[in-house]
Amino acid sequence: RPGEMEEDVEENIVVRDLPKDCKEWTSETMEATHAEVSNFTVQNLRPPMQVMITRSRQHFGKACKFSDSGENLQNCRPHKDPNFALQRKELELGIQAVREVKTCACQTTWFRPVNKSTQYSPADFLPKDAGLGYDKVDELTEFLTAVSVSVEEALQTNETVDIFQEEFAHLGSEETGDVSKASSNLQEIRTFTDVGFTKGKRVEWIEWVPNSTDMLVSSYCENAHFCDKIDNMGKAGNSSILIWSFQDSLAPHANLVAPWEVTIFKFYPTDPKYVIGGLSSGQLAVWKLSDADLGLALREKNKSGNNVEEEKTSAIPSIPHKVVSIIDDSHKKAVVAIEFLPATIELERRGRGASEKHPKDGPVKYFLTIAGDGQVMIWDFQALLESINDADLQWKPVHKVQLQRQDSGTEMGCCQIIYCHDRLDDKGNKLLTNFFASTEEGELIYGDWGAQAGEDRKPEFVKQIFTVSKTFRPMLSLERSPFFSEILLGVTDWAFYLWKDDLWKDGIKEPLFQSSYTSTTFTRGVWSPTRPSVIFLGLVSGGIDIWDFSDQSHKASLSAPVTSLPISSMSFLKHGDLYHDQKLAIGDAGGNTHVHVIPKNLVKQAGSKELDNMRKFLNREEQRVRYFEERKKELAALKEQMEKQAQVAADEDKEEKSKNVVDQDKADATAESMYRKLQIECLEELGLLKTRES
Repeated sequence: RPGEMEEDVEENIVVRDLPKDCKEWTSETMEATHAEVSNFTVQNLRPPMQVMITRSRQHFGKACKFSDSGENLQNCRPHKDPNFALQRKELELGIQAVREVKTCACQTTWFRPVNKSTQYSPADFLPKDAGLGYDKVDELTEFLTAVSVSVEEALQTNETVDIFQEEFAHLGSEETGDVSKASSNLQEIRTFTDVGFTKGKRVEWIEWVPNSTDMLVSSYCENAHFCDKIDNMGKAGNSSILIWSFQDSLAPHANLVAPWEVTIFKFYPTDPKYVIGGLSSGQLAVWKLSDADLGLALREKNKSGNNVEEEKTSAIPSIPHKVVSIIDDSHKKAVVAIEFLPATIELERRGRGASEKHPKDGPVKYFLTIAGDGQVMIWDFQALLESINDADLQWKPVHKVQLQRQDSGTEMGCCQIIYCHDRLDDKGNKLLTNFFASTEEGELIYGDWGAQAGEDRKPEFVKQIFTVSKTFRPMLSLERSPFFSEILLGVTDWAFYLWKDDLWKDGIKEPLFQSSYTSTTFTRGVWSPTRPSVIFLGLVSGGIDIWDFSDQSHKASLSAPVTSLPISSMSFLKHGDLYHDQKLAIGDAGGNTHVHVIPKNLVKQAGSKELDNMRKFLNREEQRVRYFEERKKELAALKEQMEKQAQVAADEDKEEKSKNVVDQDKADATAESMYRKLQIECLEELGLLKTRES
């Protein structure tokens, strides 16, 4: 039958999947394409030309002066060249401008609702041999009943896992503080400037008035170039220390007049009415303030209800200096640091030593000064107060030492000084004459003004010098941590360093921590008065970098803009309620003094263990430094041992070579003698020996 025959034929069809044979590629237009490409190819018909342009040696680097001159003017008039014939062709071309037409379409996404359903059988998901487990239905019911309430609450409150959440976005934000939030911006509340006093000057130093949260004092210096300073060197002028009040930010509250620029000043701790200032001439000046100058009278007027506008319109009071030190016995360069000694200190004769004879709550008697001439001077302020009204008063230091380098013996230019508190020697005795200072090349030194001279050597006032932070630029800040008395902060142009006193006692001259180098140079650095792990650093760009070691230690946690000019001075308010009203005074190179309120996350400690965490961080850094120091010593000893072994091996090889040479000579001599003997025997047997002898 035909139908059955067709079915048999379809059942006998065999399909074979074989690879396709690749044949040679052929194209009808291949030769035409090659010919067309060769027509557009430029072929060189001659070798390339070589041109050399030279110039006389005498004209190298010679300055050229171009000017207009009427002698070399040439007129180029058009003329007809008979050797050149211009052939022109006319071309008819029509152009029609039409607007471009572009067709585009846009389709928004529309998720239209679609009704769907699915149906499955439990047998599709269970193995064929597995039981259905109907005996555990009761346990499953109890489990679902127990967890249904909590699962429903979790779904309602959206406490399930968010798959789009960044896992490390809020890591450590509650425990270690997160200062990079928008709420960490510094809020400026006051800006103090005066055209008559601060124009063209920079804020050199800032101090807050003791026992006052709304008054501060600033000193100003000229922004002059070095050549201008040389021209005006030795010429006395008028400089100002301005007292500012929050009640009147438009005009200074008082003006302290100085004969020279005031590079640094501090309030006398025992009596805040006295201000001690270091001048650019190397002298010291003392001002005595009244209650009205300190703002006490102004507060009384406000309390009594008097008009403040009358006080604003009154003239700014000028306060002259009370005492100036003798210039011959003062520093040779500008005074850059003042450090008060503890009230218990009493110097021995000629400053050879010190002892604790006075009570701790007594008046402060001595203070230290340092300058770029490398001299450390000790001044007796109590003796000055006793004879301040004498007509023939000559104020000079009670003791001074000259700091010199240990290797070359040259004078050291110093920038900062800090007195060493509670330092003991090897026998457990308290050292009272030690200090830390920084140099104009960025180094840190440890000195002793009470060092004694030997029989054949001069006294060594510089005990140790640490060159790790040497940048050939002055160290900008040197401060002690308010929470760790053995930790010092040193700020240079490109980095800051944390030093620890215990490492120096063990002979380790490495810093505890060194920051990474920054692209914007630093100008100042201060510790936070309430957070042990926060450091504020002023930048030359006008901003502030805030380092929080409880957050990260490889870079700044926050950068806050302050002004467009370089920052020249920074000072925290260190009295009052610091946790509710913490203020930071910042001075710039334009003579402006900005007062900022520190946000809460930079005031309140990040958790109750921030102090312990910072101590652990410092201990880890100390262990790291000690480990590297031990490894350095081990590697140095290993290197020395390997060099000795190499030298011994070289000596042994040399001896062995010389011994081999001697043995070879002996062997050659023995072989030569044996050869001679054998030669004689052969000649005797052949009878040639007698013939030769005859």
